[in-house]
Amino acid sequence: MSVQRQAEPNGTPDWDRLRDEFPATGQYAYLDIGRKALLPRAVKAAADGWFDDVYTNIGEKAFSMDGQEHTRDAVADVFGAPRSNVALVKNTSEGINIVAAGFPWVEGDNVVISRLEHENNTFQWRYLARKGIEVRWAEPDAQGRVTVESYARVVDDRTRIIAVAYVAYGNGYRADLNSVSEFCREKDIRLIVDAIQGIGVLSAPISTLGADVLCAGGHKAQFSLTGAGFMYITDEMIDLLDPPYAAKFSFTSIDRAVPDLELACDAHRYEYGNPNFLGLWVQRQSAEFIASVGLANIEARVRELTTYLIDELESRQLRVLTPRPWEERAGLVAIGVDGDADKIEAALRERGIIVAAKDGQMRAGVHFYNNRDDIDRFATELHAVSRGH
Repeated sequence: MSVQRQAEPNGTPDWDRLRDEFPATGQYAYLDIGRKALLPRAVKAAADGWFDDVYTNIGEKAFSMDGQEHTRDAVADVFGAPRSNVALVKNTSEGINIVAAGFPWVEGDNVVISRLEHENNTFQWRYLARKGIEVRWAEPDAQGRVTVESYARVVDDRTRIIAVAYVAYGNGYRADLNSVSEFCREKDIRLIVDAIQGIGVLSAPISTLGADVLCAGGHKAQFSLTGAGFMYITDEMIDLLDPPYAAKFSFTSIDRAVPDLELACDAHRYEYGNPNFLGLWVQRQSAEFIASVGLANIEARVRELTTYLIDELESRQLRVLTPRPWEERAGLVAIGVDGDADKIEAALRERGIIVAAKDGQMRAGVHFYNNRDDIDRFATELHAVSRGH
């Protein structure tokens, strides 16, 4: 299914028309992209098309491995990477696990992560303790930032990996990946990035961010399904990283009689067996939908709306915990509250406002389908609810 271009002739999308592509916006002020996305009508159409092929064409296209390659092309194109460096994995966790399990560790090595990381970028590294690998923690500064200086305090000559979130799930801080990458290169350290809170919002091509490996599940700002994500991996890391699993599509030939197994020379070596065909079908459509809007347009829209949100919160004397400079944030805005964050989340939900309680604070996640009415409604009700009105 082809996707019509959503931008106007002057390059600016009709945001009101695009909002109508997300039916749930008519019922909710949905500000929770950090947990999961609302899905556009195009996703339902894609899923219906997949089932139609199963019912009417015995799944000739629905279960075709050619479809996987079309999805790889779409993902690589919209997010800015060579297709040979993109593996279609289930989610962020799987990508990070591939790195943790396949890296050539030596007992006594260490990996550095920060206190801002989501659990899906911590457990894989901590589990390596059984192999004699140490996890070291970089602490955020007083403004909630984890900078190169934060990492420099804890790395040494046995540090092999720094693992960092592109955008922190809790306070919304966007890492300066290029600076961290430069630091890693100087120290011969590999940079692994959990990018799920940035992909689909930020427009920088992923191949320019300096990551050795970058992983992102598809069910947030990519407008896809769970179980359909991707991993970007550089050529150097492909040579270094031993696949922890193997299946027929991991190799140059699927002939089981071939005497000498040879791993695929590109990111295919990290894909195992039959994929999530429905997820891949939708993932392609979602990537094409994003391309039709334009990532640069999306980033500009999210920047505008989050800036407006911060202004409205501060005008009501609510504590914004996310850094204000755009280069240090993306679509997530964290707000400090004095009451029980979980109860505040529930009270807002009763009013049709969907946000998240995270780490004792509130988190609003904005995407291009939001508008200023959503933000005004949220800021007003949060001010009332948090003060017991």
